[in-house]
Amino acid sequence: MMQQRSKLLQQPARRVARQIVGRELAQWVRARGRVGQRQSSDALHDFRVALRRLRSTLRSFRPYLPPANGLRRRLRELARDTNESRNLEIWQGWVTAQAAGLTARQAVGVGWLRGRLRARKRRADGRMRGGVSQSFARLRRELAAVQDGRSGAAAAASSAVAAAIRAGGADLRQQLARVRSMRDREAAHKARIAAKRLRYLLEPFAAGLEGGGQLVERLELLQDILGEIHDAHVFGDELRNALAEASESRFRAVGRRLLPWPPAEGPPGTAPPPGARLGLLALARRLATDGEARFDRLRRERRKGTIADLLRKLAQLGRTLGGHRGGRI
Repeated sequence: MMQQRSKLLQQPARRVARQIVGRELAQWVRARGRVGQRQSSDALHDFRVALRRLRSTLRSFRPYLPPANGLRRRLRELARDTNESRNLEIWQGWVTAQAAGLTARQAVGVGWLRGRLRARKRRADGRMRGGVSQSFARLRRELAAVQDGRSGAAAAASSAVAAAIRAGGADLRQQLARVRSMRDREAAHKARIAAKRLRYLLEPFAAGLEGGGQLVERLELLQDILGEIHDAHVFGDELRNALAEASESRFRAVGRRLLPWPPAEGPPGTAPPPGARLGLLALARRLATDGEARFDRLRRERRKGTIADLLRKLAQLGRTLGGHRGGRI
């Protein structure tokens, strides 16, 4: 297997890219067949991961694959259709875990929020299923055409991977340098994406690279840490919106007392119950603490030097891989 993976680097980039697209497409199709099955709780996760891998491969090997106008954009749109459902699932789990230890008054607002999340999850799942059903067949055909194509720039896979590592490593280093606290949301998000792309780029070749497996593991760890920070940021948006709605509901109640006339019909949804802000504020305080704890994981990795070592090894691999002529790097 190690020799087989190493030989990949010696082959033309366009051939290797098509092989990777074909393997990832097969994984995506299998995951699609399980989405919606009640007994397959990991199906959506597997579907999203396979979709992310395909998007990353098309991006990394774009010069070496046949042109596919609009394909990456359509894949990105489908990914967005699945993101909300996944995020809501994560948020529901977090809120459920935080429900323990709340006072009866705080539990009122948390119960309202959980109901709100459940309703949004149902709607998001419906949009996701609709998006998948509407676009999957076309995307599958387009990806199969990319897999079967014969055009693309001529270069060795080692050169193509080296160029992508150099660009991705420089981007990761730049974004991580800007991440100093939970306030650096955009940079943390971009660093997470850079780590993810590098991980997906290296995985097919890891067994043929000296220390390749360790690099992939470290990138995965960094991606997980930054992903937890990203989840806290996104859920912070949800909590702020819920708090704003609860506060607005309070003033609407005042308006009804002052002007007790029939109001116009409002948007659908369950209004926050009286006192909902207490529970939401309790969750916001816990999320602030939780978010800092998540960021502490990044600080610890920095203090241990593992991130600096990762960046150094990526830079070294990017410099040396372009001259690969066979054997284990």
